[in-house]
Amino acid sequence: MLVRRGFTLLELLLVLALLGILSAAALPAYQGYVQRSQRAQAIVLLQENAIFLEELYHRHGSYKLTPTRWPALPAPLSPPGGVAQYQLAFGSLPRNTDEGYYVLRATRLRVTDEAEVISLTQTGIIKRCVRRDGVEQCELVH
Repeated sequence: MLVRRGFTLLELLLVLALLGILSAAALPAYQGYVQRSQRAQAIVLLQENAIFLEELYHRHGSYKLTPTRWPALPAPLSPPGGVAQYQLAFGSLPRNTDEGYYVLRATRLRVTDEAEVISLTQTGIIKRCVRRDGVEQCELVH
């Protein structure tokens, strides 16, 4: 009596094909989760920078150090450790901005087919804008 052990080539190819199909479906979903978590972390750091600016305003009556100089942000990159995904900075020059206003921006550093900017104003409004193929679409986040 002949006892069969192992797998046939056809069975192995079938398993490899199924694994390929499953990974092709799962990879974009995983990348989407990673991008959303990176975006959420950038928003948290924008809010931390806003808290820093509110404390500065409470102490000095202005978000600026001088009429022509913004303060250094405590969190200029997101994430703070590791490979930076977003750069956080002021959205305008200090001399072009009134004393009681500011806009913080988190700009995605790795631009593929779309450029992404998340902005936060002194009113707490967070807006996410994505530019793809020359067309910019914006949405309110919070």
